[in-house]
Amino acid sequence: MQESTLALVALYEAGGFEIDEDFRDLPDHIAAELEFLYLLNFGALAAELEDDKEAAADRATLRQQFLSGHLIPWIAPFAAAVKAGAESDFYRELADLTARFVAMQADMEGPG
Repeated sequence: MQESTLALVALYEAGGFEIDEDFRDLPDHIAAELEFLYLLNFGALAAELEDDKEAAADRATLRQQFLSGHLIPWIAPFAAAVKAGAESDFYRELADLTARFVAMQADMEGPG
């Protein structure tokens, strides 16, 4: 595995995220990364609802590290490549939606 993938796996471990042994793609597959983002969001919200400020802050920090250090740098080129190569409007729109969703997640983080 490449260094960036190993760093991603370390983030997964820090977040308590385990890839199912039946998952046949690499750990940096878009499906795994978006599921990890979901789990970070869900975990932060659950911690806030339980008034666990420390756990909420931990999730927010991990989420920021994941977004800025990994997902944000490559999502726009990935989406552009999917849109350029897609033969179906469905996949072009899905790529655009995914890129906009990740950008929205980054905007929620604020400056940092």
